[in-house]
Amino acid sequence: MPRDEELIGSYVSREESPEIEMLAQESIGEALSVLFTKKGLFQKTELSFDGMENYLKTIGKTNIDSFKKEFSKRPWVPVTPDLPKDDHMRSEFFCGIADSPLNTPNDEMKLTLPLPPIKMHCSKCKDDHTFSSIGVLWADGFMEYYPKLSEKTEQLFNFSYNCGVCKDNFVGFLVKRDGSKLTLCGRTERLHINVPKGAPKKLRGIVADAIGAANENDISAGFYHLRTFCEHYMKQCIGMPVSEKITGDELGSRYNASLDSRMTSGLPAISTIYESASKLMHERAGGREEFDSLLNDIEGHLSAKKLFEMYATR
Repeated sequence: MPRDEELIGSYVSREESPEIEMLAQESIGEALSVLFTKKGLFQKTELSFDGMENYLKTIGKTNIDSFKKEFSKRPWVPVTPDLPKDDHMRSEFFCGIADSPLNTPNDEMKLTLPLPPIKMHCSKCKDDHTFSSIGVLWADGFMEYYPKLSEKTEQLFNFSYNCGVCKDNFVGFLVKRDGSKLTLCGRTERLHINVPKGAPKKLRGIVADAIGAANENDISAGFYHLRTFCEHYMKQCIGMPVSEKITGDELGSRYNASLDSRMTSGLPAISTIYESASKLMHERAGGREEFDSLLNDIEGHLSAKKLFEMYATR
């Protein structure tokens, strides 16, 4: 993650600075990168203070709690690295970048940080590329009452990025900050979804809907889509119309009977995944961990089936 000592501006007169500020820059950059590349709408991430704690130990300090409180309160000022000076001046005028006034308490001083490049899927290049920041806007300097400085300072940021290859895919992220926690409140493109290999082309959309729902924390909907995939997949494999009524137990039995006998020995079973997804959905239980486990089992079943089919006649 990028760090920039020049952006820090006014140094706090203490042994830990400016290194502790640069470690905070890195931690915020890492949290933003995770939020942009791995989280769906209304998902959260939080700063890691491990790097700061390890640094403090090297200089014989143990006051990490005080720095957790400080950097949860200090207003953050994200900027795009390598902007021409004229552009920085415009952003300073509009958004309040620059040093803090004299006599500003340590825990109220602005913390300026360079925005990290991120690796994500480009919908125009149809491939994963590095995106770079092209600007950020936030409410600061227009209203005396915002940002709300407190033990958990509140800020709202609008980040803009562009693909470094095609230079023609502009994406945006709306992020709410509460202290050391960040929430992704909006994104111009949905998080790219990698559907497990082996899923039939006609059914890939169902799996994509399941992952998309889970990415946006609607886990119950994710279980519903996984169950739907299992039902449609089993019916497709045994040549049964999707509209035909049948119990889950009967469908599972008929599907299992169609499998290579070697697949009944300890491998993930689609019929069992169907039952688990149905149970979790109806009970409104389970979380992302259970969802990912079922998704991995589906991928394992599809991979094993493909392998056994490949060697069926050998």
